[in-house]
Amino acid sequence: MHRMLLGTTLIVLFLVGSSSAASAAKTADSDPRTAPPAKRLEVLVERIKLEQSKVKTLEAQFVQHQESSLLAAPETSTGAFSYSAPDKVRWEYLTPNPISVVIQGDTMTTWYRDLNRAETVKVGRYSAQVFKYLGASGSMKSLLEYFAATLHASTQKGTPYRLDLIPRYARVAKRLKSMRLWIDDEKFFPVRLEFVDGEGDRTEYELKDLKLNGPIPAARFVLDLPPGVKAEVIDLNRGAKKNG
Repeated sequence: MHRMLLGTTLIVLFLVGSSSAASAAKTADSDPRTAPPAKRLEVLVERIKLEQSKVKTLEAQFVQHQESSLLAAPETSTGAFSYSAPDKVRWEYLTPNPISVVIQGDTMTTWYRDLNRAETVKVGRYSAQVFKYLGASGSMKSLLEYFAATLHASTQKGTPYRLDLIPRYARVAKRLKSMRLWIDDEKFFPVRLEFVDGEGDRTEYELKDLKLNGPIPAARFVLDLPPGVKAEVIDLNRGAKKNG
């Protein structure tokens, strides 16, 4: 559960983190490949911020790879991802196990369809802590205050930029040991994310067929559970749990 929340936090941060279009506009036409080496990372960050500032909705197909001590073997999942500003997210896992995950504000509901079971988690305090530790005030610039970044930029067009991120502080490394981010060199939009959490488990997301700022029906972010589904409510703020 915490790993899914962490993954969602990272995806939303990198893909749709809020930023000021005005502050990024000055580098809108800059090319990180042709910028002086000492300025390439700064130019790339500003371009990402500019594109982030335009995003109101996002839809994509995703492939998720997981390697965990809790899994007998590495696992690959596929499905669809939806986002609507400022705080609505839906993961629809299709294979290998059908799972629906909807986040609205500080509540995350997960429906394990094949198990006929659902779980609603109040993630307010935990989510806030994750964003705080990741420096997620809404900009890549603040993120880099918490992580040391190395930029890998191929001179060949069509090759994504790659950012390797290592925590600067031990309190961050307890939750997140490392991250790697691939950024499309034309759209300046993240298309792949890999992270290793504090327990050493590795998760990778690849986003495909991105659709930006198209209409998404409000019902997409409403999870109607059928009668008979066992529901459990967990409050991470209090450590409370109750069945419904």
